[in-house]
Amino acid sequence: MPEPNGAPSSGPASATATPTKRTGSPMPPVRGPSGQSRSLPHSASSDGGRGGGGVGSGVGVGSGIGITEEVEVVFLEQLDKKYECPVCGQVLRYPVQFEECGHRCCSSCLPDLLRVAPRCPLDQVAIDKEKVYVDKAFQKETDNLGVKCSFSARGCPWTGLLLELMAHMEGCDRMMTTCPMRCGVEFEKRFLEKHRNDDCPKREIHCQFCEIRLIAENEAEHLEICPKFLVPCPNKCKRREVARERLTEHLENECMKQDLNCPFASYGCQFTGKKKAMKEHVAAKQLNHMEILCAAVKQGDKNRENQDKAIQEMEKKMLGIERRINGLENLYGPQLIWKIDNYEEKLAEAKSGKKSTIFSPPFLTNRHGYKLAMSACLYGDGKSRGKYMSLFVCICKGDNDPLLAWPFAYKITFHLIDQCEDVAARRNIVYVVKPNTCKENRPFLGRPVGERNASFGAARFAELEVIGTLDYIKDDTMYIKVEVDCEDMEPL
Repeated sequence: MPEPNGAPSSGPASATATPTKRTGSPMPPVRGPSGQSRSLPHSASSDGGRGGGGVGSGVGVGSGIGITEEVEVVFLEQLDKKYECPVCGQVLRYPVQFEECGHRCCSSCLPDLLRVAPRCPLDQVAIDKEKVYVDKAFQKETDNLGVKCSFSARGCPWTGLLLELMAHMEGCDRMMTTCPMRCGVEFEKRFLEKHRNDDCPKREIHCQFCEIRLIAENEAEHLEICPKFLVPCPNKCKRREVARERLTEHLENECMKQDLNCPFASYGCQFTGKKKAMKEHVAAKQLNHMEILCAAVKQGDKNRENQDKAIQEMEKKMLGIERRINGLENLYGPQLIWKIDNYEEKLAEAKSGKKSTIFSPPFLTNRHGYKLAMSACLYGDGKSRGKYMSLFVCICKGDNDPLLAWPFAYKITFHLIDQCEDVAARRNIVYVVKPNTCKENRPFLGRPVGERNASFGAARFAELEVIGTLDYIKDDTMYIKVEVDCEDMEPL
């Protein structure tokens, strides 16, 4: 029985086995004289048909780049009846022989024959399923039958063996194919290049006017808007055609038949006429034009005066708005001013380790924003202990957390306020913290699971020696201002 790759196997056909279906590239079915549909294997020779007049039945052949076409197998000589399958009426393919009578049929026709009646269709001799054998020698004999190209009527001169027909058909330039650009046109393979270069509506071309690349079927649509396309002058002047992009310029400056508005139309002159008449009008009406121009200048002066008054009124309103904004800033200013009193006592507790960290009251970044709290190590934290004051912030669990964006990503600025009486002379110590929202920092910046997250901030906020200078500590009190930049925060 035939193997899946198209090569016949050796040995008897099993009584219960079904012959393997012919395989290879997908082919359209062959409609033979018996009405059965058959497929032609890609790797083996093509099916033949009845020999009347040397023309066999149709076979489906893949064109490779286009559609498949059903063709006829044309033998060089009248086909001998011994090469025909008595079941399907076509040339024997992978023939099996009946031991009882010596007749043959296609291996693919055997299951139908055994299912209907296990008898030879030629002499009605009973067939023993155990005595059916693959006839490889006869297969070779069939493969060596001489055939013409199925498209010999279209001028293909090829002749060869049935075994070679499929390979030739796939490359035959007389086979019908469809355009690889999917335009839907069908033609012989030999015309492919001509169609692709000259006829295909899907081919790429250049506009002959503006030189841009476009698809041929879109050329007409493009020419409707092409700026370089030559269009007729609507006035039918001597210059009959002009580039579309220059049409307005042509009508205004070149066309002698175009009706033009007077150059002083914007100042009140209502004359219109051809270019020649316009020159005469401008020359004849100079005094009139000067009068309307002077009137326009006077009106312009009045308009400017009105505009200046409007600008002054707007400036007054802006000053009022600025005052209101300043008032709001003073009212709602920084998110926290943390007053640390009894500074010396708290510093001593921090030095002794009795109370190394102090905490601020919690505060909100804005009315319905994040809930934060400050902590300070007045004598430093970790490696900074004894050298720097450390300042931290932590995110606390808040009522509005489900509505806020996480992780927290807003800039925080710490100020140690200089309490100098001369506000202009103050030199605050400033430290800016810009949270890094990487995965590793989620315990600090993510939505709190417990009452508060771990703290983050400035372990080296300010040197202890510097804090003792100026007026950072006054009346045993320190002030720390905290500002959260909410400019990019989405309002709820």
